[in-house]
Amino acid sequence: MNPYVLSIQKELHYIFKNVSLLEEALRHSSLIPARSSCPKKQEKSKTQEKSERSFDRLEFLGDRVLNLCVAQYLYLQFPGESEGALSQRHSALVRFESCAKVAENIGLDRALEVATGTSFQDLRILCDALEALLGALYLDGGLAPCQAFIEKHWKNRTHVQAPPQEPKNALQEWAQERWKTLPVYTVLAKGGSEHMPTYKVSVVVANGESAFGEGPSKKAAEKEAAANFLKRLKSPYISNSYKDNVIKFLILSSHGGVATIPWDF
Repeated sequence: MNPYVLSIQKELHYIFKNVSLLEEALRHSSLIPARSSCPKKQEKSKTQEKSERSFDRLEFLGDRVLNLCVAQYLYLQFPGESEGALSQRHSALVRFESCAKVAENIGLDRALEVATGTSFQDLRILCDALEALLGALYLDGGLAPCQAFIEKHWKNRTHVQAPPQEPKNALQEWAQERWKTLPVYTVLAKGGSEHMPTYKVSVVVANGESAFGEGPSKKAAEKEAAANFLKRLKSPYISNSYKDNVIKFLILSSHGGVATIPWDF
């Protein structure tokens, strides 16, 4: 048994009836290939198969549970806000950075079973683990304990005067207001491993100004690129030579598709 089973239940304020669900939620997929690579293959019982499952299926379920519970909480917490404002709040609260922070707060980074060498610098692992935990909690106890957990750990994240604006939406509004065109996002490079890919993306607006972003998914990298562009708008000086180099690079790389580049050129 995972030695952290008791401490995680304490953080959840919930005792599992089916502890194997919780153990599955604490098992990362990086462990499974190592176990299945044993040269001596034997027929496995259903119990053995369950004990070797990673949390991937529970993550699938928990993602839906998280979105539903956060949506319901916001709906009740902000009765006067429009659908658009609630959507902005929702997007900010279910981002992988927010989920990873909650995961760290309850000690999920210590409880998670992973293969040797797996790094928690990739916040997606902690986010996925938290969603898997919510999936297990939902299967064992229904929606009520999930709602209680989310209200406790997300409550302080909702007390802001106005809903946060998603960077891509903010940049899109800014670009359309000035040039009536949308920002263009381009994947410049993809690296990392199959389990932990890294995307590098550029965003360019109509006048050639650009910014870059990096993230564990194309969507995350685009969001960071948009946020970096908005930060640069506040700067009183943007180097013309920098813009010229960026434009030249994008023109050249567009002929060859995704390119590998020195990131800090």
